[in-house]
Amino acid sequence: MPYTKKEDREKYEPALGELRELIQNQNTSKGDLTYIVYSLGLEYSQGKESYTNISSAISSLIDAAEELRRRHLNPYEDKKRKENGDVE
Repeated sequence: MPYTKKEDREKYEPALGELRELIQNQNTSKGDLTYIVYSLGLEYSQGKESYTNISSAISSLIDAAEELRRRHLNPYEDKKRKENGDVE
């Protein structure tokens, strides 16, 4: 995953902070989260629709999902495997 420099992230933080708070406090469902992520991907390609831009939006969503899996789901699964025993 290409990590964005801290100074480049700052312009997004106010809006992301509000969105994080909404997600945490509004009993956000999987459907809600899917809607939010889809809307961001769609917004990225709106007004500049081309195969490349739509494909870039999709690739970014996939990359973000893979990073979440690598950094958070896989370690959680490893922890649970150690706690509960491996499947044999």
